[in-house]
Amino acid sequence: MKKKNSKKAVKKDEIRYNKNNKHPAYIFAHIGHDFKFLGITHSPITEGVENIELSVNPNKKDKHKSYIRKVPGQQRCNRFGPKDKDMKLAKKDKAKIREFMK
Repeated sequence: MKKKNSKKAVKKDEIRYNKNNKHPAYIFAHIGHDFKFLGITHSPITEGVENIELSVNPNKKDKHKSYIRKVPGQQRCNRFGPKDKDMKLAKKDKAKIREFMK
């Protein structure tokens, strides 16, 4: 009997808190035991790479400008907190970052 391929990507559309870097992250895929994500920050530049400015801050309680990283990351699911129901990415911001979700 063959095992099912657990490495197949399942699309996600949620924001969770990344326990490693202590920032929220936009989760766009679930692969096996890992999440693929783009980090959300207040900084226009992270590790020498320019971030994408979001038109609307996903955190409604925060009035500062927010940015999303261009470089996707992949980490184990247990490195993230539960889904944040109060934070959402705007539709026009999703269109901006679509090309970086690979």
